Amino acid sequence: MLVPIAVVHVGPIKNWFLRLLTIYFLDIQYGDAQNLAINPDFRWLHSLTYQGVIAAIALLTMTCFLVKAWGYHFNPNLKFIKSPSFQKKILLALLIMATIDLFYNEFINYDKAIWTVFFGVDIGSFKFSIPNLTAAIEPGILEETERYLLIVIFLAGFNRFPKYRIPVAIYGSAILFGLSHLSNFGWHGESFTATIAQVIGVMGSAFIWAELYLYTGKLWLPMIYHFLMDYISDLQSGWNSAGWSWNGEITDYIYTVLIVDVPLLFSIWMLFGKRRQVMEDNADLILDLNGRQSMI
Repeated sequence: MLVPIAVVHVGPIKNWFLRLLTIYFLDIQYGDAQNLAINPDFRWLHSLTYQGVIAAIALLTMTCFLVKAWGYHFNPNLKFIKSPSFQKKILLALLIMATIDLFYNEFINYDKAIWTVFFGVDIGSFKFSIPNLTAAIEPGILEETERYLLIVIFLAGFNRFPKYRIPVAIYGSAILFGLSHLSNFGWHGESFTATIAQVIGVMGSAFIWAELYLYTGKLWLPMIYHFLMDYISDLQSGWNSAGWSWNGEITDYIYTVLIVDVPLLFSIWMLFGKRRQVMEDNADLILDLNGRQSMI
């Protein structure tokens, strides 16, 4: 129902900053999805609406029409036109880094010791439930769709400055992704200090996920990693628990440095040489600068 509104009112906007502001208003589909008021006896249907999965799919659908109105063609599985600079070993390094980041973020709650994170996980304590699953599907789809929109807006807005468009897209989208978690303050008792730690901490993963998309053109890849990060967290503590904890101990500071600085250093390394060129080539494809999207 909101597609015509988005296309008519947001489609004509050309200024990149105004586009940034408007896409955050597109989350109003949450109200429509939850107002469906599916009976809780229909567990799957109720969870899909109440947990926002329907809203996430609505945003994904809307995005297809919106970016077309902007002159682009949304494709979460961008057909890979191999860049001469593409290297399989770099793709493998990205996947390994994303996986390490995923494990360290998810299992750090045991005692924040690296060894325990990877080898001391008690899978038997996981809480499997429908809400835990659907609550993780929602951000995997919705927040990565928003990331795509942010990346497109930054790439287009800074296309006149080729030296800056990729870094701005990566770090700009990551910072805004982190700031969006300010809304978690008070969520089932999450403290303000814990929320600030979360805002800073999730930026590390955002650096990697942005580059994973830009290097491959496959939006579904960061969607999978995002889903897994939320799902494993939900399995440990439940979807309705506080999303972050902070005790002010030295291990908390070390943990925050590790989950932010290590991905940051890796992301900086990706900005040079052939690694950067692949992302530049894919940025041209995403923006359809060579008119090749019509053939994809």
